Amino acid sequence: MFGILNIVANRKKYAENFKIGKFFSQETGKTIHGHTPNNLEKRFLVWSGKYKSIEEVPSFVSYDVMERSRNKVRIRVANIMIALTVLGCCLMVYSGKQAAKSGDSVVKQNLDWHKKYNEESKKA
Repeated sequence: MFGILNIVANRKKYAENFKIGKFFSQETGKTIHGHTPNNLEKRFLVWSGKYKSIEEVPSFVSYDVMERSRNKVRIRVANIMIALTVLGCCLMVYSGKQAAKSGDSVVKQNLDWHKKYNEESKKA
C-alpha cells in the first residue's frame, strides 16, 4: 500500500519538476535543473558533437551540458576568427608587396589626392 502511494507521490513530484525545468537524475538521485534549448542552442549542441542531429536534441538538457556545448562553440568561433585574421593579414601583406612592385604607394596616392582637391577648389 505504501509502495503504491510512494510511486504516485513521486510521479506527481516528477511532473511538477518537469514543468518548471527540472528533472530527476536516476544515477545520483538528485534533482537536476534543466534548460530548454532554443533553435540556435540546438544547433550548438549538434555542432559541438553532443547529438547527431537537431531532431535528436531533447526538450530539456542540463545546464552543464548546455554550458559545455556553448564553450566548445565559443572556442571554435574564436579559433576560426583567429585563422581568418591571420589570413587577412597575409593577404594585406601580399597586396602591399604587389602595390610596391607596381610603384604605387600611400604617399603617391596622398599627393595625387591633394593635387586633385586643390585643382577642384581653384575651379570653384
